Amino acid sequence: MKKSLSIMWFEQDLRLSDNPAFTAAAAEKNILAVYIHDDVNAGQYQLGGASSWWLHQSLCALNSELGGNINFYKGDAKSIITDLCNHFDVNAIFWNRRYEPWRISRDKEIKKTLLEQGVAAKSFNAALLKEPWQILKKDGTPYKIFTPYYRQTAMNDSDVKALPTPQFPESLQSDSQAKSVMHYHYCRKKIGILGSMIYGAPVRRGRNQRCNRFWLMA
Repeated sequence: MKKSLSIMWFEQDLRLSDNPAFTAAAAEKNILAVYIHDDVNAGQYQLGGASSWWLHQSLCALNSELGGNINFYKGDAKSIITDLCNHFDVNAIFWNRRYEPWRISRDKEIKKTLLEQGVAAKSFNAALLKEPWQILKKDGTPYKIFTPYYRQTAMNDSDVKALPTPQFPESLQSDSQAKSVMHYHYCRKKIGILGSMIYGAPVRRGRNQRCNRFWLMA
């Protein structure tokens, strides 16, 4: 009998706080937390050395926060998600929307396939104050000049509060077919030791350290 669960799909949002998809997914009973390194659909937009280093460090930090329960996959995201839906009894998949053209095209196909299979596809805005389709001209088309776009955005301005880290799901699941995040190898030669020193500590830890230094000097 297939195990019933929901999937939290991390991609560009490797954090637990202020993460609307994870906040929604955390309300589910059984969660499979996944990261898919989609080097198939990325095409010419493959990660460079610095981005790969950042990704490796951020994945390790997130995996630690989740108690080692990130399931790592590499390849075509659509095929991997289809395989997961065949392997498990998936109720819903949660993710935060991405806005690069290749990701938009891929995610639309994935969402269409999920809905055809009866799997709920729940996506959220975790990156923008206003999404592209929320600020339009009177004729319903997007702005092409910044100043009128800015004025319209200011008229529709609203306070956005960061979400706190939610209570963890009752049960974080694992997939025997997944790899450890340590299977993600970035090219150390591209940045070297000096590069690692320049980039400093990754993600929130590094950001918080720099903010603390700033306030101490102020």
